[in-house]
Amino acid sequence: MKLIKYYDDWKFVYPKGMDELFDEYWEAIEYLGSDEKECQKRLKKIINQFPESHLDAYNHLSISLRNQNKTNESLHFALLSYLLGKNAFPKDFNVNTDEISWLDMDNRPFLRACQTLGLEFQFRKNINRSIELYEENIKYNPNDNQGIRYLLLECYFINKDFENIKKLFDKYNDDYSVEFLYGRLIYDILENEGKLIEELIFDAKKCNKYVISELAKDLHIKPEPHILPWGEISEGNGVGSIQEAYEYWNRNKKILNLKKIKEFFKYAEKNYA
Repeated sequence: MKLIKYYDDWKFVYPKGMDELFDEYWEAIEYLGSDEKECQKRLKKIINQFPESHLDAYNHLSISLRNQNKTNESLHFALLSYLLGKNAFPKDFNVNTDEISWLDMDNRPFLRACQTLGLEFQFRKNINRSIELYEENIKYNPNDNQGIRYLLLECYFINKDFENIKKLFDKYNDDYSVEFLYGRLIYDILENEGKLIEELIFDAKKCNKYVISELAKDLHIKPEPHILPWGEISEGNGVGSIQEAYEYWNRNKKILNLKKIKEFFKYAEKNYA
């Protein structure tokens, strides 16, 4: 496996024959979350054939082990995937200016390795190491097709790093997700004395009106799964849903439980909800 320059772009190139495992790999992923033992058995079989190259097999093996709370093993394989990818970098790759685009399918396993390892450290409350990996990830792929900016925002808020929070908002100033719209509001309350509250809260409410009442609660209870219009249970949380509001609180509860934030949302529930 090598990272090579192809015209003006950089891309990963894998050993001959690895693409023949495409179906086998996706069949293994089908078991992720439902039968971890079978998933791991199949992924390890793939890794045995390409132990220095199949980064996505390592990535998903790490995730599968994390699902079983086998945290030492999950970290081991996440780290191995990342280091194998870094080992493929040539000396002439400039980490400060060169990019590895997500749009090239062959680059995605390494970008996922950065994210997977960052999450491993975030699970361990090693926020500074997570930030390093997320910032590295987003530097390679500034368009951020993975949503790394949301993980970075969580970490910056945990560290109360308001300078980098502001930079992130400025960099992705057209992001209208629940994370960024409510994130801007929380930043304004904590760092800007609430000068833009009137403007920001109405934009945030348009994105998800349920967040205001969720953040005002003293007791948070996980809602039932989101049901799709045709009656199927959604694997994720519907945009603008009660489930999305709860998960937003759950991901950011450390900062959202600050007295100043709680007091504001109790006031907002009466005046803006």
